[in-house]
Amino acid sequence: MCPACGRHDFKTSKGLLSHMGQAKGCQWYRKGKLRDLGNPGSESPEVEEPIQGLSRRLNFKQVVENLSLSFHNSHCHASNHRYYSYHVHFGTPPTCPFWMIQRNDTWSSIGTLLEAICTLLGNPAHAETIVYKPCKVFSDESKENRIYSEMWTGKWWHALQEQLPEGSAVAPVIIATDKTHLTQFSGSKSAYPVYLTLGNIPRAIRHKPSQQACILIGYLSVDKIMNAKLSKKEKTSRIQHLFHDSMRTVLDPLKEAGRNGMEVVGGDGKVRRIHPILACYVADYPEQCLVACAKYGTCPKCQSPASELGSNMPGEPRTQAWTMGVIKDAKAKSRNLHQFHSLCQSKGHPFWDGFPYSNIHLSMTPDVLHQLYQGILKHMVTWCNYFLHPSELDARIKSLPPCFGV
Repeated sequence: MCPACGRHDFKTSKGLLSHMGQAKGCQWYRKGKLRDLGNPGSESPEVEEPIQGLSRRLNFKQVVENLSLSFHNSHCHASNHRYYSYHVHFGTPPTCPFWMIQRNDTWSSIGTLLEAICTLLGNPAHAETIVYKPCKVFSDESKENRIYSEMWTGKWWHALQEQLPEGSAVAPVIIATDKTHLTQFSGSKSAYPVYLTLGNIPRAIRHKPSQQACILIGYLSVDKIMNAKLSKKEKTSRIQHLFHDSMRTVLDPLKEAGRNGMEVVGGDGKVRRIHPILACYVADYPEQCLVACAKYGTCPKCQSPASELGSNMPGEPRTQAWTMGVIKDAKAKSRNLHQFHSLCQSKGHPFWDGFPYSNIHLSMTPDVLHQLYQGILKHMVTWCNYFLHPSELDARIKSLPPCFGV
């Protein structure tokens, strides 16, 4: 319903905005009341930019309420920021606090993780590209060669969709963490951001910072644990404990929302019931071991020990139940921290325990830089040096045709 003239025969929100933008279509605008409220003191309506016109119309409370919008202006960043701080300690007074900052981003004021998901799905700029149901893509009409490109073309989404109630949609949550070294000056400043995006958004949009399809939802602590009485393994254990407790605080809202679902207003104005599921965790190899509670040098996705990683046969995949069993057995068998670390990596409770429809080991994505380029490529060079003399290898590389940019 138009808050100006009371007209209510609009089928979509676009029709209402188009109606309010026409001087002859809206009675209130024609009488000059809307013009006076929007531009006080103006004698005649001026031609305004679409973004400015949208922001002016969103100043009316009735417009935001009737359209069920999750934002109140057309700016990409809100003016007011809200900050939250959480402390994590180890029974005694906190020796290493965890500071988590949640801030405004994109369209709405982000106070929780679920509001960040609503912000991404409610972005009108991506309303026509967001996908809510899985599909199968084939190379030709014979349907013999299946193509896997986007997340909704994979088998995981199809299998999960069958487990959800009828009428519900999957919202695959993609979490990315990367401890970044900022500067060598002023005490070697570092940051530990946590980012969130959704698999419903095409990857071509997610990869562009200008599209703002990835939201910063928090910062993890980078403070060092300063205690001379603690051994090196005890400090490492506390750092792991701090990480998992911190991530549990950040991602805890996903548990209930993943089980029971939540209603979200999309950018097209439609209300859908979605289940946000932890689908992917993007991190480098050291963080993968930290998240999966795996020892450094082993595979965070399979049960093979470090000595058998070069085997031609794939190892048995890890599961969350298997990992929790290993941690439980290590706690029962070990008498001190040294014995525990000889059997298991993390002594704290993993943050991913209890997430519905999730397997943290399956969620680990390959680290392209360290595992593909610096891993496989270096392995191939070492393998070639083993079979060829260095001079022969140099001669063969020189005989390659020139390639632009290499």
